[in-house]
Amino acid sequence: MKKYKEVIEKYVPDSSFYLVVINVLKKSKTPLSIKEISEKLNITYGATKPRLHKLRSWGLIKRLKRGYYCISEVHTNLTSLQTKPKEDLFFLNGCIRIMGQGNGVWITIYNSKFGKINNGTFCLIEKFEEDKFIIRKTNQFIGNKLYMLKSKSVGISIPRENISEKILKKLTTKVIPIKIGIYLTEWDISIKDIFSTESKEDGELAESLNKIGEIKKPRKFENLKADIILSYKNMKIPIEITTIKPSEISKRPQNRRNSIKSSQILMRFYFSIKWNYIHNLSTILVLSKEWEKEKWIKEEEKFMKKFNCFILFTDFLDNWENKISQDIKRLIESSRFNKKTLLRSS
Repeated sequence: MKKYKEVIEKYVPDSSFYLVVINVLKKSKTPLSIKEISEKLNITYGATKPRLHKLRSWGLIKRLKRGYYCISEVHTNLTSLQTKPKEDLFFLNGCIRIMGQGNGVWITIYNSKFGKINNGTFCLIEKFEEDKFIIRKTNQFIGNKLYMLKSKSVGISIPRENISEKILKKLTTKVIPIKIGIYLTEWDISIKDIFSTESKEDGELAESLNKIGEIKKPRKFENLKADIILSYKNMKIPIEITTIKPSEISKRPQNRRNSIKSSQILMRFYFSIKWNYIHNLSTILVLSKEWEKEKWIKEEEKFMKKFNCFILFTDFLDNWENKISQDIKRLIESSRFNKKTLLRSS
């Protein structure tokens, strides 16, 4: 307490009047509000507030967000910020815009699982670049709160002063796509969680493919019907998984012209061919094994291969994701994958 006493006595003769506040803050493991400090000292709120303001002006204590105070040295230990391994970093899709005439910048993260797990927690922005940044998990005393929206996305309001002028000049009230980086272990979330927003099978396959190459979720703004984008051997391969099965009620074959489920499969065929045409990339569609018995599916499978759109069948039972991920790896490494097609040469 000696150093605090020396500083205080430069301004006032009686340091004990302020040292009792320092003592309360030093004993507390977390920051304290004015009300909490006044209760511990058994004095009024009005008598506590001026003392805190004086100590703050002398540089002995810190005022944190939401009216909390702490000893300056303790401030650096309030967050979970620390160096994280690069392989633990994953980028989620989102958007950013300025909030009209207000003083804030609004950030939306498009991942319902991330929101469900971390709704109500706090964060700080780190390494803000033009099209991406990283958010680090903190606490209520220094961070910005994450809010779960009705759309199941996550919203964060950031003060404009936390963002560089260079980036602010490019922002408007219109939505701008952006990537938000998170360290998975820090946010208590896994690859499986992130990709399971539509079905658990998406997450299971993503977790397995992550051991083979780099994976990401397609942007919300991309005109693409795919659950996973796999980067492997300098190629980006869109992979769509559907657990739709032929109707169990109908005893007749599932005609592609009169079955709703068949139409859903055909729609995925269309998007595969379209993606091949626009982006010059091969595609992979994972279907239920029960479609193999349908004659028209086998015919379509042959047709799809002409456009480098490949179909893999699975039963979605134990260990299916590891079997399919190995099939995908072998397919990509085969000579028949990514050949030129009539679409590509046009």
